[in-house]
Amino acid sequence: MKISILTPDLSHNCLGRAYLLAKILQRHYQIEIIGPLLDKSIWEPVINDRSIIYKPVRNHGKFKTYLDLKDLFRSISGDILYASKPLFTSFGMALLKKYLHKKPLVLDIDDWQSGFVKEKLGSLSSSDRLRFLISSSLLFYDRHAYWNSIVGERLSNLADEITVSNHFLQNTFGGKVIWHARDTDVFDPNRFNKTLLRKKYGIPMQKKIIMFFGTPRPYKGIEDLISAMSLMKNADVLLVIAGVDTDAYCRQLIQMGREMLKERFIEFGIQTFEKVPEFLALADLIVIPQRHNLATMGQIPAKVFDAIAMAKPVIATHVSDLPEILEGCGWIVQPEDPVALAETIQHIIDNYSEAEKTAWNGRQKCIEKYSFHAMEKVLLEVFKPYDNHRSTS
Repeated sequence: MKISILTPDLSHNCLGRAYLLAKILQRHYQIEIIGPLLDKSIWEPVINDRSIIYKPVRNHGKFKTYLDLKDLFRSISGDILYASKPLFTSFGMALLKKYLHKKPLVLDIDDWQSGFVKEKLGSLSSSDRLRFLISSSLLFYDRHAYWNSIVGERLSNLADEITVSNHFLQNTFGGKVIWHARDTDVFDPNRFNKTLLRKKYGIPMQKKIIMFFGTPRPYKGIEDLISAMSLMKNADVLLVIAGVDTDAYCRQLIQMGREMLKERFIEFGIQTFEKVPEFLALADLIVIPQRHNLATMGQIPAKVFDAIAMAKPVIATHVSDLPEILEGCGWIVQPEDPVALAETIQHIIDNYSEAEKTAWNGRQKCIEKYSFHAMEKVLLEVFKPYDNHRSTS
C-alpha cells in the first residue's frame, strides 16, 4: 500500500515533519512526499537521503502557482493521503483528492498555524496589517498567509484521522500525539568521539560548548541565550549556534553574538540531518530558550528530542510540553529571563558529573517514549484500518 505525504513546501524547514513521518512509515508502507518546490531545491538538511521518494512540483511564482496546483494534484498516487499541516498546498489538495477519488485522509498538525499568523499580525502596524490581509487573500496558497492558516484549521474536522505533535494541539484538534521522534540508533552518543570531533572543528577540549542547534527564528529566544552568555565571564565557555541561514534575521543574530561575546561566539550554517548527531556530540550543554507567545504555545522544538537522544544536558524554557518532556532528565527556566538562564548554565557546568547522569536518563526516556520505535506503534494504529484500501487515482 502506498501513502502520499503532502507537504506545503519542499524547499524549507516545514518539510522536516513530513520527512520524519515518512522515515517511520516507510518501514511498513511505500511512501512518496509531494509538494510545491518554492525555492531552488529540496530543503538542504534532507536532500541527501535517497531512501525518500520526492515528487516536487515546480513553482513558477505568484499567480502562476495556482496553475501549478493542477500538476500537484495529478502527482498524488497513494492509496492513503497524509497531509502535513492544515494548509492549502497540502491539506487543501488532499481534501480535493479525498472527495474526488474516495481516498482516506489523515491530517498531521505539528504547529498551531493560527498562532503563528496571529502573532505576526499583532506585530504589524495598521497599514502593514491591512496589506498582509490583502496579500493573504490574493496569494492564498502561501504557507505564511493568514487566511490559509485560519481556513485550514477550521476544516480540520473533514480529515478521517488526525495526528498532532503535542498536547496543546491534541486538546485543540483531537487526534493522537506523534512526537518529533528520533531514530535512537542513529542518535547514539556511543557512536561519536568528542575528542576527535573537537579536533576536526578546531575547538579545544578544555572549552565548554553551550549550543543552540536549529533554524533560528525570533520566537526561539536565541537573543536571550546570547544575553545570558554575556553575563558569564568565563573565557572557556563558548556559545555555538548551528543551523544559521543567510537571511536578514540570522545576519542580525550573528552580529549580536559577535559584538556581545567576541571570540566566545561561533556559528555554523545549515547542516544535513546526518550531521546533526555529530554536531551535538561536540556540545557539553544544549539550550532551547523558546519564548512564550502565540507562535510557541502549540509548538514543540524537535531539537529537544535530538538532544536527549544524544544524552546531552538540556536547558529549556517553561513553554508548551517542554517541562513534561524534560521531567527527570533536564532543566527548565522561565522564558525571556537571561539571568536565570545564565545561573542554570553555570550550575550545570559546576556540577557536570551529576548533569551527565541526568542526561543519560534523558536518553533512556527518549528510547522508551520518543523514539522511532515508540512512535511507529502509534502510527500503525492510525493507518492499520486502511491497510486493505485501494482506490482509483
